Amino acid sequence: MNSALDLVVLVCLGFCSVVVLGRPHHSGSELGSSFVSKNMEEDIKTLKGPLNLLDTNLVGQPVFLELMGELDGKFEKHEQRLLLNATLDVYLNIFSNMLKENHPEEVKQGLSRLRGKVEELKRSYYQDRVKMKIQHLADIKTNDAVVQRKAVNEFKVVYQRASQLGTILHPRVKNTTQG
Repeated sequence: MNSALDLVVLVCLGFCSVVVLGRPHHSGSELGSSFVSKNMEEDIKTLKGPLNLLDTNLVGQPVFLELMGELDGKFEKHEQRLLLNATLDVYLNIFSNMLKENHPEEVKQGLSRLRGKVEELKRSYYQDRVKMKIQHLADIKTNDAVVQRKAVNEFKVVYQRASQLGTILHPRVKNTTQG
């Protein structure tokens, strides 16, 4: 790309990539390796032998790949963010559990670096603000009479907000909430 005009032409033609700091940046559906560093590639390569990652028993039902394939077509961006955040949490648990096992130091170092990359990614893009709010909601004492009465007082505002957002996110769904 030589100019801003080239970028405009690409966007007008419907291509899914733009240039960020001279490197292609793909929009979600393309699984590029531009975000996977050479060090991360090396860590994964180092783990292949000791963890027997080429074992044919690992070829069956994938753990995450089916979800990754469904993200763009079936989920809106905010839903994708929530699902990817939950997926990263699962990876943190997997790496933590593997680090507790009796592996050679080289394997533990590789797993630790991968876990660190997941933590860094979560800090940068997937802050757990929503998760913390959801936990706060789950902790509400729904059997407490005072809480129940406060909730009934606030219901109209909450219902209105949820209905508004629902019609924005799903405009084709007939509004059956009125009445």
